[in-house]
Amino acid sequence: MYAFWLALEFWLLIALIVLGIAIFKPLRQMVVGALDGHGDKVRAELDEARRLRDEAHSLLAEHQRQLEGGQDHAKAIVDHARTEAERMTERHRGELDASLKRRTEQALVRIAQEESRAVQDVRTHAANLAIRTTERLLADGLDGKRAQTLLDDAIEEVGRKLN
Repeated sequence: MYAFWLALEFWLLIALIVLGIAIFKPLRQMVVGALDGHGDKVRAELDEARRLRDEAHSLLAEHQRQLEGGQDHAKAIVDHARTEAERMTERHRGELDASLKRRTEQALVRIAQEESRAVQDVRTHAANLAIRTTERLLADGLDGKRAQTLLDDAIEEVGRKLN
């Protein structure tokens, strides 16, 4: 009986080994397949992460180029604004100088007109004075020596007033 149990144990062990091999192979394929699927998934995620990283680097480089371009553009705008401001300043300075020159000339013309008017007023006054003196001489019927003295005095007075 002992041999029977030993043979039974032997055949049970063999059956278990055959059954283990029969179950192990599909189970192993299932585990390996699951691990391969998980590996593929991880590999795909890594590839996606690399692609996203490369895209981010590309976008960063593009934005840096745009930033540099924007800085260059801003510098060009500032330079243009400075140049334009200097040009406008020079133009306005020229216009101011021309305006001042024109106003100075107008003032000189007015002064000359007023001077001419003043000279004319003095001449008119002198002529009126000479006429009144002559009228007085004629009205008084003065003698020649006295008339000559009054006339000389009147001429001298006109000369003083003209100066």
